[in-house]
This record gives sequence, C-alpha cells and structure tokens, in this order.
Amino acid sequence: VLLREVQALTLHRGQYTTSRRTAAVPQLQCTGGTAGCSRVPEVVQCYNKGWDGYDVQWQCKADLENTYRFGQIEVSCEGYDYPDDPYILRGSCSLLFRLELTEEGERKVKNSGSFGSGYYQSRKDSSDSGAGAIVIIVVLVLAFGVYKLFLSNQQPQQSFGDSDGFTRPSWQSQQAPPPPGFKSSFT
Repeated sequence: VLLREVQALTLHRGQYTTSRRTAAVPQLQCTGGTAGCSRVPEVVQCYNKGWDGYDVQWQCKADLENTYRFGQIEVSCEGYDYPDDPYILRGSCSLLFRLELTEEGERKVKNSGSFGSGYYQSRKDSSDSGAGAIVIIVVLVLAFGVYKLFLSNQQPQQSFGDSDGFTRPSWQSQQAPPPPGFKSSFT
C-alpha cells in the first residue's frame, strides 16, 4: 500500500503489527509523558492530514478523559521492500506516543496529590524538596562547625613564666590583642 494514500489507521492496545522484514511490535507504544503510561487507550485512530514532501503528517485521536492528551506522536510503518520504501506492508503501522496531562489534569494532581499516575510525580516533587531541606541542614551544620572551630572565643591557653609571676592568657603577654572573633591560639 502506498503510505501517502492511507487515509486512516486504527490501532489497538495489546495487538501487534503485521511484519515481513522485521519483528512485530505493539501497535500502541507509550513512551512516557507527564501522565505516565497507566492510561493507554484501547483504540487510537490516526488520520492522514497531508504530505510534507518527506512524510505523512498524522493527527491521532482516542477516547481519553479530559485530563489527558497526546503529546509527541510518531507513526511508524514497515517499508515493503526496504526501510524507506514509500510502499508499506498493510497492517504494519504502530504509534509511539507520549501521554501528557492537560491543564485540568495538572490542577487535579496539584489539588489531590493522588490523581492517577500523577501521584508518583507529586511524590517525587515532595521527596526532592525533602532532599533540599537535608542539604540546607548539612550546610548549616558545617557552617556552625567552622564557626566553633575558628571563630568562637573558647578558653584561651595559659602561658607560664611571666616576669610578675601571674599567669595570663597568651594573647595578653603579646604586644596587642588578637583581632575580634579569633582564637588566641591561631593569631
């Protein structure tokens, strides 16, 4: 069959393509998308909307809830004698598609957090924010450790043997006190 003359394709979930040169593949193949692949339709019809000089331009429709829509689609058919043969093997076409959420579907996912496969997407987002909080806590602990190690005023070390017999902190026996905030042992 000349591919350009095919006006419509009807593809079914769970059925495989006819094959001659290559292995049969499922007629409907979901490749992901914001809605995931849990709601693959039973039947999809794709209509020939014209020829762009290289390939047929397809529009595909299915019975989908208002919360889902097709994203990227690609109709693929087996060439009869060779891969780019304009004549295809009848029944050899399959549809690769992404299933996306509509605006309504995205609102439902945000409001309920457990709508269809979007539940897993919202769980992923919440775990990402939890990971962000852990990173912030680790950074704060490290900053506090650096502060305690280098900048806090702990008990200064004592020096012995001053001329007047009194023990003083080591920084008092020097010419000038250390800069504010630094341990005397690091000046």
